[in-house]
Amino acid sequence: MWRKKNSTERRRRFGFSSNAIETLEGVDLSGKTYAITGTTNGIGSETARALALKGAHVVMLNRNVKASQDQRDSILKEKADAQIDVIECNLSCLKSVKRAAEDFKDKKWPLHVLVLNAGVLSPAQKTTEDGLESHFGVNHVAHVLLINELLPVLRQSAPSRIVLVSSKLHYSARVPRKTTPSEKAEYLCPNESKKDFMTLYSMSKMCNVLTAFKLHRQEHANGISVYVLHPGIINTSIKRDMGVLGSLIWLAWRPFTKTLSQGAATTVYCAGSPDVEKVSGKYWEDCWDDENKLNKTARKVELQDALWDRTQQIIHSLV
Repeated sequence: MWRKKNSTERRRRFGFSSNAIETLEGVDLSGKTYAITGTTNGIGSETARALALKGAHVVMLNRNVKASQDQRDSILKEKADAQIDVIECNLSCLKSVKRAAEDFKDKKWPLHVLVLNAGVLSPAQKTTEDGLESHFGVNHVAHVLLINELLPVLRQSAPSRIVLVSSKLHYSARVPRKTTPSEKAEYLCPNESKKDFMTLYSMSKMCNVLTAFKLHRQEHANGISVYVLHPGIINTSIKRDMGVLGSLIWLAWRPFTKTLSQGAATTVYCAGSPDVEKVSGKYWEDCWDDENKLNKTARKVELQDALWDRTQQIIHSLV
């Protein structure tokens, strides 16, 4: 059971300014195992920290093992008995993702929560080691492969959760309207970087939302709750990821940005709070599920299925 002192009926207790630790007030995550991608910087680092400080066993799935170990050492200075493990996982290489999942399963750990946090946003035209457009390959395909490989463990560990970090920008994916579900799915699976990078990013984030809702329909009966969220605009990542353009955007967006801990709050809330244990298949912003902020295209069941099927075809052709 998710343990919380003086548990009360679910109500809105957190919002835009809440930080990650606040959302777990009174929560004990001892005995829970979390696997998290992308924890070496940004909101992923705060997500891992908050969960570890609350007693969870945190497994970091990162490309940079040294940075992961440094992060683990930093958390251990705050909580000497924190349980943290590191598994190498390069999301730009599907074989690396598959190896990481196999390494996890070899440990015979349970898996109560899978947090798919890692992502790329870059103006540079890049492809993954498998030849996929980088936003699509890293933000979507690699995470679906990880889901494929770890679903049996999540089912065995139920009640369990999957948390996908998407973005408000999923709303700007520009999915063609007068097309079939298969054609829409094909549009969301670019095989080259001809579109501008913000459109490519938005498309990958729409893929996250569609995948979450597909998983909810498929896995909720198996005891797996699924959450997809917008973390907010983080006041360090814009400048880091987008260079000079990012600096200009940051000046305009600064009043609406969050700290890393505030940016991790919604992820941590969905991943660890007993408040939301039974609230599956929703889109979240600022620690609350809000259908009004969702692009309704993501609720199209036929598109969810078509994207899932097309993604599986791509994975099977490459791994």
